[in-house]
Order: sequence, then C-alpha cells, then structure tokens
Amino acid sequence: MKKIALISVSDKTNIDFLASELVANGYSIISTGGTAKFLSSKGIDIEAISDFTQFEEILEGRVKTLHPVIHAGILAKSKKDLDKLNNTKYSLIDIVVVNLYPFEKTISEKNCTFDLAIENIDIGGPTLLRASAKNHQRVTVLTDPYDYPEILSQIKKDGKTKLSTRLKLAAKAFSKVSKYDSMISSYLNQSQQNNTSLMDNIISLEAKELAELRYGENPHQKAKLYNITKPNLTKFDYVQLSGKTLSFNNLVDTESAYACVEQFKSPSCVIVKHANPCGAASSKTLNNAYIQAYKTDPTSAFGGIITFNKKVDSKLVQKIINKQFVEVIAAPAFDKKSLEVIKKKPNVRLLQIKLNKKSDLVYETKLLRDKLLIQEKDNKQLSSRDLKVVTTKKPNAKQIDDMIFAFKISRYVKSNSIVMVKNEKTLAIGAGQMSRIDSTNIAYSKSKKEKISLKGSVMASEAFFPFRDNVDLAKKIGVTAIIQPGGSINDEKIIKVANQHKLSMCFSHTRVFKH
Repeated sequence: MKKIALISVSDKTNIDFLASELVANGYSIISTGGTAKFLSSKGIDIEAISDFTQFEEILEGRVKTLHPVIHAGILAKSKKDLDKLNNTKYSLIDIVVVNLYPFEKTISEKNCTFDLAIENIDIGGPTLLRASAKNHQRVTVLTDPYDYPEILSQIKKDGKTKLSTRLKLAAKAFSKVSKYDSMISSYLNQSQQNNTSLMDNIISLEAKELAELRYGENPHQKAKLYNITKPNLTKFDYVQLSGKTLSFNNLVDTESAYACVEQFKSPSCVIVKHANPCGAASSKTLNNAYIQAYKTDPTSAFGGIITFNKKVDSKLVQKIINKQFVEVIAAPAFDKKSLEVIKKKPNVRLLQIKLNKKSDLVYETKLLRDKLLIQEKDNKQLSSRDLKVVTTKKPNAKQIDDMIFAFKISRYVKSNSIVMVKNEKTLAIGAGQMSRIDSTNIAYSKSKKEKISLKGSVMASEAFFPFRDNVDLAKKIGVTAIIQPGGSINDEKIIKVANQHKLSMCFSHTRVFKH
C-alpha cells in the first residue's frame, strides 16, 4: 500500500528537502497551488490536489483541500474504514505538512487593508491541521520546519514515526490553530475599535516567551519573561542596550517607573525602589529633574531604577553613575556616547523604552494564582478644572500645579500613600502603610533625615481622609495645601479642620489606589 504525504505550506523553508526525502522513502506527494509549483520546480514528482480529488480548485483558491477525499483520507482510522466506502477515490493520507497563511505578517505591514487581511485568513489549513491532529494515532502532522529532521530520522530508522512524536506534534498543531484564531479575533475586534471586552465571558490569554531572566523575586527562583499578545493590554515596550540580564524585580520596578514618568510632558525623572517612587521631578532640563528627584530620598535611590521621558545624553549618564549605584536607567532614547560611557559600569542596564500614548492605554492585568484580574488602565488625567476647592482659603496657581503633579505621583505609590511636593518635585513620600497617618509620619521622618523643609509644600493623598490626624500633622510640618479625593462620611469635619488651620484643600473626586 502506497504511503501519501499532503504538503501545503506558506513557509517553504526546507520543504523541498523534506519532500525529496519522503519520496526517497516511498511516499507519494500531493500538493496545492504554489507549493506544487515550487516542488515541481525542484524536480520533485507531485500530484496536484485537484488530480487527487478529481475536483478543480474553485473560488480563486478559497476551496482547495475542503473535500471528502482529503478529509476521509486523513480521518480514517485504518484502510478498513475506507474500504467500507466502496470508492476507489479514497486513499489513506499518512503525513500532513501544513503551515498557515501569514496572517500576522500581513496585518503588520503598513499598507495592509482590511480586505487583504481577510483574504489571508486560512480556512483549509486549520481544518487540515485539526483533522490530522485528531487522528494522530495514525497521522503525522507537521507545522514547523524545525520538526522535519526528527520525523525523517524516525522514518529512515523504523519506516514510520513514533506515537509519542505524533502526539507531541498534534498538541503543537492544536496550539498553532488556537493562536491563529485568537490573532484573527483580536484583529477583527480592533478593526471595529472594540478591543477584547471586559464583558466577554471567555478571554483567551496568549503569551510568547521573550527571555529567561537572571532570577525571580529571589535568587533561588527561576523566572521567564513572556509577552502577552492577547488580550490587548497596555504596552511595556523596551530594548535593552547594555548591562547584565534583567531580574524579575528589575522589570517590576522598571514598569512602575515607566508608567509614572510617561504621564508627564515636560522633562521629568522618576526614581523607583521596590515598585514605589522614591523621588520625582519635572524641570526645564532632564539634568535638573534628576538632581531634584534624587534629593528627595538618596538612601532609597541606592540601587534604584531611574526613568526619564526624554532623550538622555552621555553627560547625564556619567553624572548618574558617578553619583549613585543604579540598576537600570531607562529613557525613550540615548545619544551615541551614552553606550561608551556605560561601559565603565558593565552591570548597569540601559533600557530604551517606548512611551505609551493615551490611546494605547487599554487594559492591565494582575494574576492571582489560577485567577486573572483584568481592569481598564487607570488613565484619568486631572486638570485645574477638575479640582473642587472645598476650603475658605483658595490655592494659588502654583499650588494647583503642584497638586496635579503630586496626584500623578501618588497614583504609582503603593497604598496607603502620601506625597509632599513643591515646585513640581517630590520632597517626601510615604508608601504602603496599613494606616494613612503612618504613611504621613514616614514621609515627614524621611524629610527630617534628609534635612528637607516641607514648609510651603502641598500634600497629596490617593484616598480620602477618614480622620483629622493627617490634616493636623500636615499643618504642623508646614504643608499649605492638600489634594485628596473626598468621599468620606467625615468630609465636612475634615474641611472644618483645614479651615481652622488656614489650609487650602481641593477634592479631586478621583481615588487612585495602588495595591
């Protein structure tokens, strides 16, 4: 009984080698369209699909392999199944070699139209793969040129492939089809400006391995980095230009700093340690922004992550490595000399980051063991028009600017958070305490340690004040204006205390918890 291999591929890498070796080992080749022409041009005997099925391709090639002769030949468990059909057209197909229309490549091209994308949705290919994978007890399914040598080796040695190999390849085929369908689904959703909806009952999570990390949260934990391709999440795009391999913690901290700094338009610097900003500033120059951000908390900045929202020059890189120990310096761009300068510190990573636009901010996730939380990205921006002055004393324009700056920083400080700001630079930060007054005390304590005066500063709280203690302390340490969301049952009492202290207070009506 003759053995048959069906070959229909878009990626023709090593396909002529595979086909010629199969022929040499007693296989007949049936093939479609462009693949048939390609193999014939290499001197390999093939039988066209239309000759095999005795049915011409129709609809400009949309229907080629969708035929009972093909699928009976694949799905039959044995020759006896076909004999029952009492039709000489039917023959067992033993090997199916298929890779799909290049949908991903097509939609990534700038000139790709919607109609072109649709025509690059493969129908016959996934059907062949599913059928072959289902019947892996008998059929070998190949989707990747990488697997050709192993298959040929087994055929040459034993005359057939191993069941364990066929099972492995079947799983791979189903995975390919699943990813392919998800990619199409994502594209169609995006085309109607309806990205994966939070209302969907089922969300397929897809991720592609990018790199093995230096280690996880701790050195004894292995970790890898994956890029989630579906659902459509807010991007964290970067290229490592120098330095040793990133660790789990490096990436967590960098993402936190990255998210914070991309909020600002003027030259800005954010320094992060253990996923919390420990210093931030906006200024006329990146150099001054860095100096002011560093001054906030030099102790915590040691071994920190430094991010910028503008191109960094070599002078600033030199200043940073002279001034402090740093794990990562991240910016949208670096000048050419920066790479030469950083060679003096081969362990320091330079990361070129791509800042998100407002329109890019879609969804963000958090994994809880076997549970996936998805929420809309916190993208709400405040302006002076959004603030409601609730005290007798009104803030001046400069205080309002500082309030908005402090609000932006507070949304990336772990709750409960307190941020003190003056002249669009942080003076003190208190993060991640179970009680808000403890966060305020920590901020105050840090400012005293660094001999930073809080007189004339504004204070931001990412959530409302349930009690007056924070307002009393704010007055004591020199704060003159406060921004908070409001919403407590004690709001009127808190406002009364602020008036007694002659403080300005604005409600943002926006809580920005960060857990």
